[in-house]
Amino acid sequence: MKIKFIFILLIISFNSCQQKKTTSTKPDVKAEIEKWKRELLLNGEIGMPCDFNNQEAWSKKNPEVFYGFPDSINSKVFDVNQDKINDILLYFPAGDCCTCTMGLNERSDFVKLIYSNGLDYLTNEKLQTKIEKKIEEKFFEQTNTEVERAIFSVTSFDTEISGTFKLWTPEDPDCCASVEGTFKYNPFTWKIELKHHKVE
Repeated sequence: MKIKFIFILLIISFNSCQQKKTTSTKPDVKAEIEKWKRELLLNGEIGMPCDFNNQEAWSKKNPEVFYGFPDSINSKVFDVNQDKINDILLYFPAGDCCTCTMGLNERSDFVKLIYSNGLDYLTNEKLQTKIEKKIEEKFFEQTNTEVERAIFSVTSFDTEISGTFKLWTPEDPDCCASVEGTFKYNPFTWKIELKHHKVE
């Protein structure tokens, strides 16, 4: 009788574990945002929010930094790798705090992907560079035109990261990209879809 009772307990325990493994869990988005903000500040990648009324004072407080934090950081939660555990995409536009640069410091959104991998969460902090490179490669593949640089903004996150982009060819002035369009990028297959047109 005792053996039968223990066997039943083992079955219940096993089923409970299986349910825990297949239940979608929501990451702590607020904690991840605060952690990322500290990392960006301490690494000197970004400064405090821009002060356009006193750019000189802002520059002194944020030396060797062009970009400032926006009022808020965007977050999207979705099970992008389809393992029944939600992943997080954090992103925000780069606020150029030096208006005298005439587009030279325009850059892509700051982006960070936090995704589940078994029982762990991993991060892809090189995602911005990867997407830019994929846009440039895909545009060259479609048009056989050399690319000087590309920047993008995120608009959506589900099975793919979607957004808009601007692209400079070697003939374009620093202030003005001649190509713009939309993209869809899968961060796990590394495939990108691109639609583009000339800026009028």
